[in-house]
Amino acid sequence: MSFLTRLLPLPCMLLLFGSGSGMAAEISEKDYFTELPEVLTVTRLAQPLSETPGAVTIIDRETIRRSGARELVDVLRLVPGYLVGGYNGANPTAAYHAPLDDYGARNLVMIDGRSAYSAYQFGDTHRGMMGVMLEDIERIEVLRGSNSAAYGANALFGVINIVTRHTADTLGAEVSVTGGQGGINDNRMRLGWGNEQASFRLSAGRRSDSGYGNAYDDKIVSQIHVRGDLRPAVDQDLMFSAGVAQLAAGDGFFNQLGNPLRTMQWRNSYAQGVWTRMLPDAGELKLMVSFDEEVFRDAFPYSVDPSVVISTNGEARRLNLELQHKLVLSPSMRVVWGGGYKSDSAHSKALYGRDDPVSVHEERVFGSLEWRPHRQWVINAGGFAGYHSEKGDYFSPRLMANFHATPDHTLRAGITESSRMPTLFELASDVRVYPKDWAALAATGEMNDRIAAAMAFSNLPFRLFHSSGSVAKEQMDSLEMGYFGNFRRFHLTLDVRAYIEKMRDLISVQLGTAPGYVFPNNVVVPPALVGTDVPVQTFGNSQQGFKTRGLEYQLRWKPLDGTEFWVNQAFERAFWDNSFDGAMPPTHATTIAWFQKLFYDLDLSVIHHSIGALTWNRKDDTLPSRRRVDVRLAAPFRVGSTRAEVAFVVQAANSSYPEYQSGTGFTFERRAFGTLRLEF
Repeated sequence: MSFLTRLLPLPCMLLLFGSGSGMAAEISEKDYFTELPEVLTVTRLAQPLSETPGAVTIIDRETIRRSGARELVDVLRLVPGYLVGGYNGANPTAAYHAPLDDYGARNLVMIDGRSAYSAYQFGDTHRGMMGVMLEDIERIEVLRGSNSAAYGANALFGVINIVTRHTADTLGAEVSVTGGQGGINDNRMRLGWGNEQASFRLSAGRRSDSGYGNAYDDKIVSQIHVRGDLRPAVDQDLMFSAGVAQLAAGDGFFNQLGNPLRTMQWRNSYAQGVWTRMLPDAGELKLMVSFDEEVFRDAFPYSVDPSVVISTNGEARRLNLELQHKLVLSPSMRVVWGGGYKSDSAHSKALYGRDDPVSVHEERVFGSLEWRPHRQWVINAGGFAGYHSEKGDYFSPRLMANFHATPDHTLRAGITESSRMPTLFELASDVRVYPKDWAALAATGEMNDRIAAAMAFSNLPFRLFHSSGSVAKEQMDSLEMGYFGNFRRFHLTLDVRAYIEKMRDLISVQLGTAPGYVFPNNVVVPPALVGTDVPVQTFGNSQQGFKTRGLEYQLRWKPLDGTEFWVNQAFERAFWDNSFDGAMPPTHATTIAWFQKLFYDLDLSVIHHSIGALTWNRKDDTLPSRRRVDVRLAAPFRVGSTRAEVAFVVQAANSSYPEYQSGTGFTFERRAFGTLRLEF
C-alpha cells in the first residue's frame, strides 16, 4: 500500500472521484451557508474553529449516541491522536499521543468547568470520566495539544471539556435499558421539569459489565445527578449541580503475591454552582464554586505474611473557586481574564504515613487576548500564572497566529509552554507496613521481600514509598502549525495539525533513601550492608525526556443528506533523549466512521479503528498493531405519544484483541448488546 493511499482513505477518494454536479445537487442552500461551530475550550472566549489557537474536535450528543459507546473513553476513539486502553476493563483510560501512565494524569478533564482529576493519589482522570452519564452530555470539546496557558498545570497534554445539556432541553422523562454479552446490564432514567425561569433535571443510572476476557475486573458504576438552571434576573443565569458516582470493581492478577484478586470501591461526591451575568457590549462576568470529595477503599492481607495489610484506603477533598471576566476592548480586540483559588487535600495513613491530612493550595491568575490587526489575521496571546504552595511560582504562556488566506481557508502557527505539578502522592508519599514473618518473606527471593524480612527480624517497619518532596514540575514546549479548511460546496471540513513537542523533567519512580532508614545491626544481611541506607522507592525528575514529531488530521464530510463520514489519521515519531527507556506511541492510527440514515428511519453506524504497535508506560511489553470495527443499527418508533428507539451494537465485530498489554493475556472480546430507550 502506497503512502498516498494510506494518507487518503476511502472518503477522501470518494471526494476526488465524486465531486461532480450530481453530488453537489444533494447539498442544500442551508448546508452551503452553515456557520462553523464555536468553542469555548481553547481561550475561554467563544471562537469559531477557524480562529482557535489550536486544533479542536467537537463531538455532539447525536454523534455520541450513534457511536454505540457505553464509556466516555470509547467516545474519545473519535479524536485524532487519542489512545484508549486500560490495565483492566474496570479502569478504562485515554491518553493523547504519549501513553506515559495508566491513569490519564496528564489530561485535564472538565465537566461543566469542574475539574474531574483525582486529588487523592495519582492525579488520575480515568475514574472521573466515569462520573458523567453519556446521555446527559450536550457536546465534548477536545483541544488536541497543551493548554496550560488557559487552564494551568493539569492541561499538559490537552483538555477534554464536557458540556452537559441545559435542563430546559431535557423536560419530560426518559428511561433506557441495555443488556448483552460481556455481562452488560445498564439501566438509566432521567426526569426533567420546570419552565423558562427555572428548570431541573434528575438523572440516575447503573452500568455494569464483566470487563476483559481472562481478567478479574467486573465493574458496577452507579450514579445520580441533579442539575438546576435558574434565571434570577433578565441578565443573569444560575446553574447548580450535585451528584454521586460510585465504582465497585474487581482488581488484581491471578497468582500475584502482592496484587491478588479482590474488589475495590471508589466514590466521588460533588456540588457545583455557576453564576453568570451578561454585561453591556457583549461582556460577561462568571463566578464558579465547586467542591469534590473522594473515598477510596482497597485493602487486602499480603499472602506471604498475612499480618501485613496492603492498603490504599483514604479520602480526598477539593475546593475550587474562580472568577472570570470577558470584555470587548474595541472592534478588533477581546479579552478574558480572571483568577482563582484551589485547595487539594488527602487523608490516608496508609499512603502518607500520618494521621492528619496532607494538602496543597494554589492561587492563580490567567488571561487571553484576541486581536485582529487586519481582517486576515487573528492573534491569540495568553498566559496562566500560578503559585503552588509547595513548588512556588510557575507561568505558562502561549502565542498563536491565524491567517485567513481566504474566508474559508486558515493557516495557524504558534508556540506554547506547559507544565504539570507533582501530585500529592508524588510530593508526600510515605507507605509503611509492619511485617512479622521474616522467614516467609526471605524465602520468596524477591528483593522487596528480602528487605522486608530484614526489617521484620528487628521489629522495624518496611517502607515501600517515601517521597523526599524535592520532585519538581514536568515541562513541555510545543511548536504547532496547522490548517483549517471549510469546503462549503461539498459540506466538508478539514483540520490538520503538525507539531513538535519536547517533554522535560519527566516525573518517574526512582530508587532513593529515607532519613534514618538503615539496616540495623541484628539483621540477616551481608555485613557490609549493616548501617547503610535501605533503598526505598521515591519520585524524581528523570534526567532524560523525549521529543515527539507528528502530523494528524480530521476530516468531516456530508456528501448526501443523511450521510456523514469522519476520517482521522495520526502519524507520530517519539525520540527519547538517551536510550529507549519508556513508553512508545504508535507510529500511525486511523479512524473511519460512517453514519448513515437508511430507509424507514433506520440509523446505521460503522466505525473502524486501526492502530500500530505501542507500549503503555513500559518498554517490556509491546502491544501489537490491531484493528477494531464497531457497528450500530437503530430503529426509532412511537407507541402513542411515547418516542422510542431500539438499537443493536456489536463492538470489536471483527475479532477480539489485547487492549493494553499482550503479556497479561487480557483481551477485549467481541460483544453484542441491545438498548431500548423510551421518552415520555
